[in-house]
Amino acid sequence: MKSTLLNLTLVGTLAFGAITPVLAQKKGGEVVIAMTQAPPSLDPHATSAQAARNVNLHVFETLYARDENARPVPDLAEGVAISPDGLSYVFTLRKGVKFHNGKEMGPADVLASLERYRKGGASATLMGAIDSVTATGANQVTVKLKSVQSTFLGNLSSPRAPIAIMPGEEAAKDMGKASPIGTGPYKFVEYKPDSHVKLARFDDYKANPAYKERDGFAGAKIAYIDSITFRFMPEAGSRDAAMETGQVQLNETADGTTAKRLKGNANFQVIPVLPFALQVVKFNLAMPLTSDVNFRRAVAQAVDPEEIMATAYPDIYKMDTSWVYGGSAYHTSRKAPKTDLAAAKATLAKSGYKGEALTFIVDNTRPNVDTATVFQQQMAQIGVKVELKVADWPTVSKIGLTSDQGWNFWTHGLGIEPFEGPASVMSAFVKGAAQRRADPVIDGLFEKINGEMNLESQKKVFADFENRMSDEAIAVNLGDYGLFQIASSRLKNFKPYRIPRMWGVWLD
Repeated sequence: MKSTLLNLTLVGTLAFGAITPVLAQKKGGEVVIAMTQAPPSLDPHATSAQAARNVNLHVFETLYARDENARPVPDLAEGVAISPDGLSYVFTLRKGVKFHNGKEMGPADVLASLERYRKGGASATLMGAIDSVTATGANQVTVKLKSVQSTFLGNLSSPRAPIAIMPGEEAAKDMGKASPIGTGPYKFVEYKPDSHVKLARFDDYKANPAYKERDGFAGAKIAYIDSITFRFMPEAGSRDAAMETGQVQLNETADGTTAKRLKGNANFQVIPVLPFALQVVKFNLAMPLTSDVNFRRAVAQAVDPEEIMATAYPDIYKMDTSWVYGGSAYHTSRKAPKTDLAAAKATLAKSGYKGEALTFIVDNTRPNVDTATVFQQQMAQIGVKVELKVADWPTVSKIGLTSDQGWNFWTHGLGIEPFEGPASVMSAFVKGAAQRRADPVIDGLFEKINGEMNLESQKKVFADFENRMSDEAIAVNLGDYGLFQIASSRLKNFKPYRIPRMWGVWLD
């Protein structure tokens, strides 16, 4: 068995080629990045929020990481030896890697980190095949699996809620309580929840000597910038103003109007990124009414996805309802079902709905509020009452990811999972993580795809998953959306990726 497996070599349309070395790099300066939301946690194991990844993947690293084309490659590990039966993975660790507290990373830290994640990590299902983790040498960790898992290295390298390596003493802390101490090119300085997170270059960082160039979440992570400040700015107008007055050097998310206005301005770089995420409406299957499959099907029949996408993302969307991005070997070219209000009303009549008001939780970013508002209007056409409950992202995500009560609908982007591939997408719904009540068919399909070595068979399993999501209306995939990033022309060698990477870039 090879260490890089066929089903992990997905190439998405968001992937960018290897970075050509550029001369005249400059060390120093501060970069301020405008972000739409605050991270709900800086404990990397505890959250899969995009806002957390933006920060945490500068601070923390993993044994294996994804390269520019989403393939798993060594990061903190030098490499892995896989036993002929596919059940044993022996990782050789890089030597001399230091944590930000000065401690040298060793097998005990890796062991503690992996065990912590297995017990309560935000994507713990990705590690469900592990039987044991042991330190088997001064610079070696061995993972034994219960059964062959074709996606294991892909799961281990997932950046969704990264399986970050932290000091053993931090890994001993309760989930959500670990201090942000990693091995990455930048170290934590401060976090003011209503304002910003600040990082500083880690001058004792040891770059992976196997690489010469930046490559996805791996590669040569060379830090030129002295410090990075992530400012939380939910209002688009505030981000635009800060960008244009030079207060920030990168606006992570700008709207189409701003992008059009600044395109051609020598002071700015306007960068379209499509696809960046799938816009999803989730149902809470643990709550009355949304637990009723006929009710959910009626809602799905009444939804007009393109009206929603054209309102929420008017300048950068694509009608594509496969659960992975185009370019993936698993992409199914699915088409959204046509809106049928008459059929929706007939299906609704079969449900237990009696005119009750249902709760739609949504964070306060404009596209998500637009999505929820248009959805509310569309549901009114079949007589379903929807009440919007708007709060900030940390509040809404905590409710949606941990509570079985208090909400029926929730919308947000599903971005990193379609980039990673089928197992990652499916893991979001395994054991009811997203829909709050387990679906045994989805759980079974997840186990099946993880153990399937043949690509064509994997494609069939994933198609079955997509059909199950549609037939049972587990969630509604509205389509792909993108975003515009605006960078100062002073920010050199910046390339968009799944986070606003600040290694390999400098200020002119």
